[in-house]
Amino acid sequence: MIKINLLGVAQAPTSKGPSLGGPPAPIVTQIVVFVGAVIICFGVVGVLYKVWSNQADQLATQMTREKTRHAALAAVQAQNLQYQQHLKDLETRINVIQQLQASRVGPVELMSSLGIVVNQTSDVYLYTMSMVGTRYQLKGQSGTVDSMANFLASLKRSGAFDDVKLEQFYEDDQQTRLTYKFTLSCNFVSAAAAAIQPAGSAPAGPGGPGKPASSPGGMTSVPGQVQQTLKRGS
Repeated sequence: MIKINLLGVAQAPTSKGPSLGGPPAPIVTQIVVFVGAVIICFGVVGVLYKVWSNQADQLATQMTREKTRHAALAAVQAQNLQYQQHLKDLETRINVIQQLQASRVGPVELMSSLGIVVNQTSDVYLYTMSMVGTRYQLKGQSGTVDSMANFLASLKRSGAFDDVKLEQFYEDDQQTRLTYKFTLSCNFVSAAAAAIQPAGSAPAGPGGPGKPASSPGGMTSVPGQVQQTLKRGS
């Protein structure tokens, strides 16, 4: 269909399709923008990598330092264990030495104290000495009743023996010579305990503290326990 313009004015050209708001951007601009974005991304990634690498190096250095310290502490702990074991060995040796010394000094002190008491008396002979429970038992003989009484009194006055008890006393005339056999028991007091307890703890008699009673004839009287034993023996 043919249209005729009767006004004689040219019509404005009509566009087909929507308007794009201006000519399209050149391709070079798009490439520059893309390259800039890539550079920025790589820069950010590089900065993050640098920071994280420094932190990783610091952690690695700290871990190495901690491992070295741990190895040093392990060596110190092993040495400490060796010292503790050595200390235990020394304590064990000291205890053994003390026990051996105590077991050696105890009998020596006992025999020395008993020897002093025996030397203070005469006509007394000891056969055996043994432990019966917690007490020491002595067996021996004497030539007279008075010597036996003096021996008992010396034991009580010595301070090294206490709770002295005469268990048995009898005449023995099987041989040609008349003797008196006896058995007594007592407790031994160490030197430290004897220093605390004064010597001469035997009951006082008419002759003074720690001295046996004397008879009118000047002879030492026999304790009542010895006299009763003699009567039973006779």
